[in-house]
Amino acid sequence: MKKVTIDQLEEGMKLARDVFTENGKLLLPEGFIIKPSFIQKLREHNIDSVYVEDENVENYVKEEIIYHETFVAIQDLMLSAKAGEIVDPFVAKEIVNDIVAQIIEEEDVFLRIVGFRDVDNYTYFHSVDVSIFAAIIGKLLELDRKQIEDLALAALLHDFGKMKIPHEILNKPAKLTDEEFEEMKKHTIYGYQIVKNMDGVSEQIAEVALLHHERLDGSGYPLKLKGDKIPLFARIVAIADVYDAITADRVYKKKIVPTKAADYLTKYAGIHFDKDIVQKFLKMVVKYPVGCFVVLNTGEIAIVYEENPFNKTKPIVKVVARKEGPPVLIPYFVDLSQDPKREIIDVINY
Repeated sequence: MKKVTIDQLEEGMKLARDVFTENGKLLLPEGFIIKPSFIQKLREHNIDSVYVEDENVENYVKEEIIYHETFVAIQDLMLSAKAGEIVDPFVAKEIVNDIVAQIIEEEDVFLRIVGFRDVDNYTYFHSVDVSIFAAIIGKLLELDRKQIEDLALAALLHDFGKMKIPHEILNKPAKLTDEEFEEMKKHTIYGYQIVKNMDGVSEQIAEVALLHHERLDGSGYPLKLKGDKIPLFARIVAIADVYDAITADRVYKKKIVPTKAADYLTKYAGIHFDKDIVQKFLKMVVKYPVGCFVVLNTGEIAIVYEENPFNKTKPIVKVVARKEGPPVLIPYFVDLSQDPKREIIDVINY
């Protein structure tokens, strides 16, 4: 670690300590990678020096850095909102633009990262993952870059209102009562009120916080909008939100595997969710990459050996062990597309 002046600060350096404004507000968190816009922001706040790491940023995987930075940024923003402080989305905008740049170059670059989270920080990780999924959908729908950046930011901020929900409701390890659920639903209104007052955030972005629980058949909330009355961004985030939520461990339920999540979205496509968006999204995201470990309904543990180009939920796997019973002495291959009795029920390393 070393101290450098702003004039010595260069793009690609990694912050070794948090940087605060004169009034004690966190400006840039430890671990962030310096970019020109950050240097300009430091100058605006009259910061004359910062601490950076000695090691070169090239030693890190770029998408992992971006993912971590996005998590830290949304955590800081949400905690500021919870404390009733003014929320400055500058850092979040910059990081989201990095996510979009990576996804435009390669759609599935973040798919090996999303889903790794701890229950205590679920809301923050969920926001990051939904932003990534929404950006992927935006690219699949051939939106222009500015639209995808706005969409990804809207998705990142979609659950801001949860910071105004009592902790005992937000993290209750059991089903909510009717009264508690009514309070939980207010997070859409709280979120809209917070996001619309952020500097430089458009109404199109803010309304996603309000409308991401609306459903095509009018069964959603808070306005019970139907069909095309629900804006495109909200329809996209609704799908990304549900997919990520049901494939994650929560305080009150266990996750389900991507194929089961796909079944759920497909079942309600055209009813709750935009059918065209669901189909495009699932074709991209529901797959088991070569090398990941999976558990079959037979109790067998296998490694994905080869993807099936015609059905990415039914790869060729190599069985290497069993949860119970005799060990597997010689690994054997199974083509899940040709074996209706076997299916993937869990992912050990995705």
